[in-house]
Amino acid sequence: MPRDQGLKMLVFDSSHTSDIVFERQLTNWIVGRDLKGFFSHIWNVHPLDTILLPPDTPRRFGPPESFELAPGHTFIAGRMERFPALRRLMPLNFLVAQFSLMRRLRKLVRSENIQVIRADDSWYCGLLALYLARRTRRPLVIGVWGNPGAIRAATGRPLVPRLFRYVWVEELVERIVLRSADRVIVQNEDNRGFVLSMGVPAEKTRIFRLGNTVHEMHFVDPAVREDGRGDLAELGLEGPETFLVISRLEPLKLVDDVIRMLAVMKDSSPSAKVLLAGDGTQRAELEALAESLGIADRVIFAGNRDQSWLARVVPHVTAVVSPLTGRALVEAGLGGVPLIAYDVEWHSEVVQTGVTGELVPHRDHHALAEAAERILKDGDYRQRLGAGVRRLLLEMMDPAANNRDQRAVYAELLAEKGRSLRVAQAYGPGDGRDLAENGG
Repeated sequence: MPRDQGLKMLVFDSSHTSDIVFERQLTNWIVGRDLKGFFSHIWNVHPLDTILLPPDTPRRFGPPESFELAPGHTFIAGRMERFPALRRLMPLNFLVAQFSLMRRLRKLVRSENIQVIRADDSWYCGLLALYLARRTRRPLVIGVWGNPGAIRAATGRPLVPRLFRYVWVEELVERIVLRSADRVIVQNEDNRGFVLSMGVPAEKTRIFRLGNTVHEMHFVDPAVREDGRGDLAELGLEGPETFLVISRLEPLKLVDDVIRMLAVMKDSSPSAKVLLAGDGTQRAELEALAESLGIADRVIFAGNRDQSWLARVVPHVTAVVSPLTGRALVEAGLGGVPLIAYDVEWHSEVVQTGVTGELVPHRDHHALAEAAERILKDGDYRQRLGAGVRRLLLEMMDPAANNRDQRAVYAELLAEKGRSLRVAQAYGPGDGRDLAENGG
């Protein structure tokens, strides 16, 4: 029997493993999807949750694992391999593990009367969600939280090279998944432009601002947050001349351009430093680059940091530099410091030169340096930009407004598909929550 009769959703999301969710305090990224109780229960599925573990780690093997992430939220962790005895036949073992996962999910959707299937990418998760939605005859929602076309144009490589060897194959899969979706949700107009270029009709797209998934501590006034200057001092950073980058250290994130920015500033701002909050496969390469440019002592690698650390530290840096950033751009801007960003993807919706920060031409690290110098040397300008970006994001990412808008999208979709809802009348009329009794 289903655990209750409320509205339920299953989400495929491989952006963060369960270990990373807990390590970096990212539970709100998942829990916020319930839209303050609009969904009574959500199952978050990471089909490859053990992908980062070493090959012989016992947790890589076995059936999918489920645990309660929060009330009304179940995390289902898929395993990379099913049986230890088949470890030498990894491709086969992987397929067996994924088959086991999908068989379990098909039963779950039917037994729990889950009404919506969603995937937060249009690649592997998208393919799994498409299969499950078709087998169970549920509406399919696909999330696109970036502009893969723009990134591929800059790098010439697939975004998921471990899955797709060629760009054209990745694009073909995207096209199939996106065109098959009942709704494609995006976080901004730039991302919508990419989706439209894939042949998705405009009427199937909706913008989901993601302020309701940002940790609430980032909305706290920076003036009353816990002081992060001690955290900076532990890293040897004292004084205002610190430029923070919040990013995975991967080639597509262009963090190497920030190191080159600092090299340009080496003589004019000898005390300036770059603090990198994040980790990834490019770390050793970035350390070598800093060494070769003679600024190794001015580039600090802080590794992965949780939300509490970021909320404390951001208000005490000179600016946050964003070569290519998504949610971190919002977290940084809410900290009330200027943003320096490339004019790429959705950055221009938040970064307005002279108002919220400095927007510079894509891949021009000299322009990054010039912007950093202006902000560093003009305290009044710096304060004005910081206040401007926080004011903009408090309005754009208002969680209550984001929740309201997203509820309406789901209600509209389910009404269109003839699937009725049993949703508490406390939500009130006018946004689709009073459609009908439970069904599906």
